[in-house]
Amino acid sequence: MTSNININQSQGIGSSGQQEVKIDQSVHNYPLIYKNLVKTHKGTITFDPNTLRKVIIAIADEYDELEQKPCDFGSISIEKKNELNNLSNSFYVEIISRDYEPYFFELDIFLRQRASEDLQGLVGKIIKSLNKKILAGYQDFETFEELLLSIENVLLDSQYESLCDKEDSISLFLFYLYANCFIGRKTEEEILC
Repeated sequence: MTSNININQSQGIGSSGQQEVKIDQSVHNYPLIYKNLVKTHKGTITFDPNTLRKVIIAIADEYDELEQKPCDFGSISIEKKNELNNLSNSFYVEIISRDYEPYFFELDIFLRQRASEDLQGLVGKIIKSLNKKILAGYQDFETFEELLLSIENVLLDSQYESLCDKEDSISLFLFYLYANCFIGRKTEEEILC
């Protein structure tokens, strides 16, 4: 809301004595600026679901073509990483390692092949945005798996029309980011990599 105020100043050489001042009386309308952002149902992690949706759709289009291949994290102790981030080893072993880790190698190749395209830039933005928000808000969640699943749920809620059948691709991408040290707190070995 803008108000116009006319000020009548009859003093001064060569002036008409009239001056119009516009005053912005509006409250900053952050909802308009951030209308495309969503917030997890629990905690304080807010992110742009539209950007994440684009990456998930690209991954989902390739998901059936990805082959299962063994993945070796070498110097990184996943047990230490899980402990540091409060992700249960049982969740990692029974869900991430068994159902999603075999696809990480192929997903990594797919993302590297798209390095010169917009997809790689979007992934980089997602990593930076999610990581800083996760590190600032992880204490609102009892476990890291709860945090990851909360991101997945709010993404599905906000982008249901385009992502309703892509839950596996969302999980694959989020678990890939975690296991490959892109999001979450890092162990000493990860910091040195």
